[in-house]
Amino acid sequence: RALQGIPKTARELKAEKGKVWSRLFFSTLFLSLIFNAIDTGSDILIMIRYFNELMGDQAPSANTCNADISTEERGNNTALSCDRDTWDRGEDFTIKCFPLKMDPQSKFGYTLFFILVPWPFFIYEFFTSRHYEYMKHKFKDIIDEMSQCNGLKSVVSCYLRLILHTITFLCCVAFWPIAVLFIKYYEDGKYYLSKGAKKVDREKKIETSEVLYSTARVMEVSLESSFQPTIQLYLLFPTLVQQVEGDKFVFQVFTVCKAGTIPVIKPDQTISIITSILSLSWCFTAYHATLKRGALDKDLAALFYRAVLFLSVLFQILGRLFILVFFAYSFGPGRYFPMLIFLAAHILLMSFLHFIFSDAKKYWQRGGFLNLSFFHYLVGNGLANIYIHNWIRMDPLLLPWSKPLQHVSTLVRQFLFDMIFITENVVLLTIALNSNIIELKESRATYVIVLMGFQLVGLILKCVYYRYLHLWAWLIMDYTTLKEDGHWKCILFSNMYLCGDLKVRKLLLCCVPRPIFKILTFFCGERKLGSGGGSCSVCSALISLLLFPVALVIALIALCFTIAISVLFMPVFIVFFVPCLVYAKCKSERAHHQIVKITESESKPENFLLVETDRISMGDLKPDTNCTNL
Repeated sequence: RALQGIPKTARELKAEKGKVWSRLFFSTLFLSLIFNAIDTGSDILIMIRYFNELMGDQAPSANTCNADISTEERGNNTALSCDRDTWDRGEDFTIKCFPLKMDPQSKFGYTLFFILVPWPFFIYEFFTSRHYEYMKHKFKDIIDEMSQCNGLKSVVSCYLRLILHTITFLCCVAFWPIAVLFIKYYEDGKYYLSKGAKKVDREKKIETSEVLYSTARVMEVSLESSFQPTIQLYLLFPTLVQQVEGDKFVFQVFTVCKAGTIPVIKPDQTISIITSILSLSWCFTAYHATLKRGALDKDLAALFYRAVLFLSVLFQILGRLFILVFFAYSFGPGRYFPMLIFLAAHILLMSFLHFIFSDAKKYWQRGGFLNLSFFHYLVGNGLANIYIHNWIRMDPLLLPWSKPLQHVSTLVRQFLFDMIFITENVVLLTIALNSNIIELKESRATYVIVLMGFQLVGLILKCVYYRYLHLWAWLIMDYTTLKEDGHWKCILFSNMYLCGDLKVRKLLLCCVPRPIFKILTFFCGERKLGSGGGSCSVCSALISLLLFPVALVIALIALCFTIAISVLFMPVFIVFFVPCLVYAKCKSERAHHQIVKITESESKPENFLLVETDRISMGDLKPDTNCTNL
């Protein structure tokens, strides 16, 4: 119908619009709202649980469900030696005492702080976004229209619109991450419903809304989801250790208990930790995919590339999260704040390195309100680099029709950041495992292998992605080798930022000095043999001499294995496959004998039926007896 140029009716157009809006609602908006509700809601419920514990400590009779441990565990506290004096004396200390020694005020305070700390950043992002400018002009238009006094109906209409617009403005200020979801939903719907030139005009708007949503979500998880799982895992990990050592493992989500006549939901920290880790991994991956402008959303291969990147981020976050919690344990029971001091120093270091290897200098040079954006840009990227390397583009410099600012080489930047992460993880894990915590000392090798293995697997997947699966994989390691003054050099030309200046720089990846290069050339260099043009080297000859017996043994083993498999498979072949072969042979020969050649005269319509009748009567088609002979 569309090819024939038949226009759609008004009813069909309305049905098409409803279909587009409903699909977008269930595929993007609804799922995002549900996940945000689970992520933030689990943290809020845990905060309420800690608040009830705090109120329960002040009024013991007010709540009978305010304890983290059971009565039996409370009875065993004396045998655990949970006094801080025991820790200060350097004696062995059990990890089960750490949740008991953190008071309810600290639990409630840390959880509430990590929930509220992202909101100043959200408010700043709203007031520096284009949507704030749009809403400000909308206020001005409504007030100008109301000032014209075009009648009572116009004034009342403007007044009601002003109320609605004020409510929308306050909701955007208070709930900017959720407001961004609705903005993205609206821009996506308008894009898919538009046609022709209007669709081209909306293409930039939908890309801007994607970046805006990804940036807001990344900033949210960098602030809230980066810190929240540390305090919750700090309190939950001793319980996990106790369950692993016991006879059963219980995956507890929440407990419903009574406080008087009102049932109280007592949530567990497990959901908060899982949703925070998944939020960090998925949002960092989604932001990276957004900057590739849909290149990681086109087909199944692109989804596979995205899955590899997601697993790389997930493994790195898992390893570093547990290492940070173990490091917090090394300061003693209830002393969680030294780990926050370390993270603050790490954020300052990442912010300084981000200034060196990014375009942050432009934010300072613009002047005016962008001076505040300069610090927002540095601190925001410092927070985004707590677990893995990230480069978050902020909105004030997201100019219309401008290319993304970090579509440049980040090889040196990522290598330096990853080396810092590895060094920190090794040092922090060493400090934690050498503390006087019994459970950590008894399983040192296990924790080192598992946690550093997570880090190693994540880095390997990252290298695989950037070397083979990245959109510009062919350009990332486009290096050249040369010999200069007897030295061997490996050089890469990289378009990278350094102290705010973007230009092509010559990077020396590897250099072999002249004496070492001469020795390697003597043993491994090619030498011409005679006039036939053949070549050989001492190194290749030695390697061939050493590898030939190994290759011969491997070949003999493979031959023996093949013969053994063939002999063992022979009874199966005779019992199951030989009858099938005989049946297939008989069927093919029967079909061959039933083929009748028709001459040109017999192919005429008037002779065809007569000739076939004569053949049958003369016995030309005889039954096949080949199978009976078998």
